[in-house]
Order: sequence, then C-alpha cells, then structure tokens
Amino acid sequence: MITHETFKKLKPMLATSSAPFDSKEFIFEVKWDGYRCLGYLGESTHLQSRNGFDLSLKFPELAGINKHAKQRPLVVDGEIVILDGGVPSFYELQKRGRSEKLGSIAAAAARKPATYVVFDILYASDDKLTSLPLSERREILGQLIEGGERILAPEGIYEWGVEFYRACIERDLEGVVAKKLDSPYVPGKRSFNWKKFKKAREGDFVICGYKQTNKASERVDALLLGRLSDGGPIFQGMVGVGLGGVMGTRVYQVLEPLKRDMPLFKVPREISRGLNWVNPAVCCAVEFLEPARDGGLRHPVFRGLREDLKPKECTGIAGAMGLNN
Repeated sequence: MITHETFKKLKPMLATSSAPFDSKEFIFEVKWDGYRCLGYLGESTHLQSRNGFDLSLKFPELAGINKHAKQRPLVVDGEIVILDGGVPSFYELQKRGRSEKLGSIAAAAARKPATYVVFDILYASDDKLTSLPLSERREILGQLIEGGERILAPEGIYEWGVEFYRACIERDLEGVVAKKLDSPYVPGKRSFNWKKFKKAREGDFVICGYKQTNKASERVDALLLGRLSDGGPIFQGMVGVGLGGVMGTRVYQVLEPLKRDMPLFKVPREISRGLNWVNPAVCCAVEFLEPARDGGLRHPVFRGLREDLKPKECTGIAGAMGLNN
C-alpha cells in the first residue's frame, strides 16, 4: 500500500510547449491556471506542491476531499485553482499562497474557496498505476473519484485540439494540455508525450535586478530577468508591464533586502543605468510573444512571483519554447 512517506518523495510529470494541433492519439484538457499539486487521499488529505511543500494548511477548505475517494488511499495529480466567475484567478491564488496567519487563511477560504481539479491517478491502494497508459488511468480515475463542490475530475476532448484551444482562449482560460493516450506517467520528468498550448509563451525566470522610476516610491517599475546555468546567471531580458499598483510595491518589498553591488552578468548600457542588482533567489512568471533578437523578450508581461519554484528550476526562454527535456 502506498504510504504517506512514499508520497512525499513523488513529483508530478511535466509537459513541453507546443503549437496547437489535432490528433486521434491525444486527449486535450483545459490547462488550469493554478498550483500544480499531488494529492494523497487517505484517512486524511495531504496536498503537495511540485517542490514537495505541504500546501494542506494553505487550503483548509480542501481537507475533506478525501471523502470523495471511493477507495483509499489514492495518489492523484491535479491543480489547485480559485475560480472567479468560472475562470481561475492566479492573483487570488497568489494572495492565498502568501498568507501565513491561520485566521487570514480561514477567512480567505470562506470568501474565495479553492477547488482541486484532478486529471490523473498514480496509485490506488496497493496498485501502482504509473506504467498503465493514460487512457486506462483516466478510466480508473473516473471510477474512483466522485466529483463534489471542492473536487472536480473533468472530461477531456478527443482529436479536435485546435478548436478546443480556440474555445478555451475565447473563455479567457490559460490554454490546453494535450496528452498522448498511450503514455505512462513518469514522475518528475518533462515528457514530449504531454504538450501544452498557451495563448502566449510563458516562462519562469530568476529575478536578477530591478529599476525604479522614483527611488523614493518603494516600488519597482521593471525587472531584470535571468536564468541560472553552470557558468552562472544568463541575461534573459527585462519586463515592466504588469508591475503597476500594489504588485510593484509587493515585489519591491521582496527584492530590496536582496540588493548586491556586484553585477551578475553584462547587460546593455541602456539597461545598466539605474539598475539595482539583487541576489538571484526569487522566481517569477513572465508571459511573452517570442524571444527578441537581443536575447530578451518581445511584449513581456509580468504574471507574478513564483514562490513555489526554486531558482534552479526556472528554465527561462528555453523552457518556454519547449527546448528543455
């Protein structure tokens, strides 16, 4: 039987980026804009982020979802989302993720409760299911999970990936994940058997510096992005859009204690003016159209801090373009 100790060592399977396509060999699912999370549904519920952090206390409203498992324990894969008008709100999810006080978390859970969207199953009691094809795992998942107010196991769409992608974008959803029906589940690995279609490229970057239009404002107006490599951090561009209002202040509060004097890498002269370098310890998500010729990004938009990632996990432009295995 799968134990909680074994569960804590698991990591989710990851997808590569792709343009939308049609195929009878794939199932197409909504790409939920939330926290990727493995769930242990036994006598109690345990929720674990892709980095192994226990998220259970952050989302107390999900404590009872184990009761929707018809057989226990189960280990499932899914996404924690907070729906706002039927569409996931990553902003609300981030606010919850930053909450530390139990009283504040409980109030947020009552005001804007989260939902766990389940899309795969790894273990059912004594049975390890990861070597089974996805088509069989989905059938087992449907038999063993009963949907409820706080847990969903939505169906996918077969064959028509392009049209499904267009429909998702029209509804302001993040995109689509295409999964090959005969693919096994490979924990902790990025596989070409799973492909994600997004309305724009989105990459995870390490923040290496920031700029302020007004240094007395205690807010940032632009961020210097990087990616860690064996030879040290690598320049990946700048982003300013998306840092308005309280977000710019919030990011300043996180980065200001990390300021350093020594540059991490060479940058163009126009970027270096007024630049504050920081230790590469904080990650963020940035949406962009495509890489720019100067090594940066075209039309970048700051999506938020990625407090669930470690700097070495930020794959930058290469990861967003599907070039990382």
